[in-house]
Amino acid sequence: MNSTSKKEPDGSQNPTDMEARQPKIMTMPLPEILEELENYIRRVEEAVKQAQAAAKESRQAAAQAKESGEKAAEAAKEAAEAAVAKVREEATKAVDTLGMRVSAMEVELNTIKERLSQEALAVDQAFLALKERHIEESPFLDK
Repeated sequence: MNSTSKKEPDGSQNPTDMEARQPKIMTMPLPEILEELENYIRRVEEAVKQAQAAAKESRQAAAQAKESGEKAAEAAKEAAEAAVAKVREEATKAVDTLGMRVSAMEVELNTIKERLSQEALAVDQAFLALKERHIEESPFLDK
């Protein structure tokens, strides 16, 4: 072991070694320590002010974001309501149009049925007339 690692009695230590081992507070003059403390306190106060300003800005930004979000949600709601109203209106028009077309087709179908019935009756009457004439003119049928 070397001689530097052995402990020597308190009175025999080198004064420069003692200064190196002592905390700053024991080696610096009090005015310097107080000045450093004041500088540190000023820096801390400035950091607190900056943090408070940043927090205030953050709250303001959050409030603006909330307001913007609410406005966007309201605009989206209004747009959706307008779109739904337009779709309903168009659906109502389409249903009305289809209803009118169905009604027109019913009228047309009834007209066709009536004509068909009249033509079928005319064909039946023509067959009956033909039958009577055939009976009257046929040489094979007994009279």
